[in-house]
Amino acid sequence: MQWSEWTAKLQERSERIVRDCSDLAKRAMKRTSSYIQEHKKQTLSIAAGLVVTVAAGASAQYYYTSNVTSVYHVIVNGQEIGVVNDPKVIHDWTTAKLEEEKAKKGLNLTLADYVTFQEEREFKASYDNDAAVKALASIADIKVQAVKLIIDGKVVGYLPDQESADKVLADVKQKYSGVPALTGKQAAVAAASMSEVKANPVKEVTFKENVELQTEPVAAAQILPAEKVEELLVKGSFKDLKHTVVEGDCIGCIAKKYGITSKDIYANNPGITENTLLQLGQEINVTAIRPLVTVRVKEEVSQQEMIAFSTQINNNEKLPKGETKVIQEGKNGTKLVQYEVVKENGQVVDRKVIKQDVVAQPVAKIMERGTKVIPSRGTGRLSWPASGYVSSGFGSRWGRLHKGIDIAGQGSVMAADNGRVKFAGWDGDYGKAIIIDHGNGMETLYGHLNTISVKVGDVVEQGKKIGVKGSTGDSTGVHLHFEVHQNGRVQNPIRYLK
Repeated sequence: MQWSEWTAKLQERSERIVRDCSDLAKRAMKRTSSYIQEHKKQTLSIAAGLVVTVAAGASAQYYYTSNVTSVYHVIVNGQEIGVVNDPKVIHDWTTAKLEEEKAKKGLNLTLADYVTFQEEREFKASYDNDAAVKALASIADIKVQAVKLIIDGKVVGYLPDQESADKVLADVKQKYSGVPALTGKQAAVAAASMSEVKANPVKEVTFKENVELQTEPVAAAQILPAEKVEELLVKGSFKDLKHTVVEGDCIGCIAKKYGITSKDIYANNPGITENTLLQLGQEINVTAIRPLVTVRVKEEVSQQEMIAFSTQINNNEKLPKGETKVIQEGKNGTKLVQYEVVKENGQVVDRKVIKQDVVAQPVAKIMERGTKVIPSRGTGRLSWPASGYVSSGFGSRWGRLHKGIDIAGQGSVMAADNGRVKFAGWDGDYGKAIIIDHGNGMETLYGHLNTISVKVGDVVEQGKKIGVKGSTGDSTGVHLHFEVHQNGRVQNPIRYLK
């Protein structure tokens, strides 16, 4: 028979004895009450016997109940590892162990295992506190209650606590916004202590990506220092990758090899440009900086800008054609423009006008343009005096200045602009030549002509035939030598021809 079965039968028998004795005592008391005076000695004897019987049953009951105690089965992750007389034994060991680990690592730790207790009451129950603690110590999974950083659903790393995680995200935002991003008590204290707040263009600082923070127990080895997590968010990598230059390398070739751009190489290596000559054995940083987060900064910026003046031109029939006259000088205006500027990691990606106010209106420039046509007065814009191609340009030639241009080929020669013939005849090295005074400080010369069709004093219109190309004077072939003189100074004709 099992011990538990024996104790159960003993308890049942004791309880039955107690009940029987109690009933017997009651009946005996009733029956003997009428004879108590007559049979005093008999009554005392019976009563004494009843008392002895009741006492024996009560003693058995007391012995059993006084030896029934509670024990606790320790269950870890669904498996029993031992029995203790009090759950406090396990709780005290766990607390002491976590404090010990915290002193070593400086982190807030937790027991990742799921520990429960199942109570059981037994007669003279057995337990072993030391064995249960030893079994727990052998399987205990001590972990850090860490904060998991998630970017767009992807786990980036683990930080020791919420404060560290908040500070890392705030520091990354500050890097691109220039504004300290205070959190928690810092923000409250700063707000309470500031009597005046300077106007700040930054209105909003957010992450473009979905950034989440979740609490999760992990092994202490998985915890990253805050500075490492910040570096990872900003650079996308913990370490720099180096390339040693070999024969045949070029910036573009190296960039292609590592899957980056030439701009990445220039950014990583100050002093290296597209014109840099690479040296054999030279080390180049080929790290591709790809931030894991994009800091979006929204600013409101006000700036003063110029409003350009307009020009109004009116015709004046009394003013000779080709001349202009300023009636009113123009003046630029100013306006105050307010922009909403959006930056991503320091680069402007959007800019729009929110509001603009005119500070000073611009003043239009007013001009008059002459429309009066005077045949003897030129317009200042010359037409080509002959067809053909330019065989020799203006400038130095054969050790001296070639004062005009040569237009090769045969054909007629026309007046380049309205004017009056000042000279028509032989002119030394020019051979047969014509000089026209255009009445505006400009004169034109036509040399090496074969024939001349005008005479001094004639008024000619632009495009009118005045002669035929030739090879007279100091000439090596049929062409027109054409010169332009402005206020007595020789000019390059190309500047005036239309």
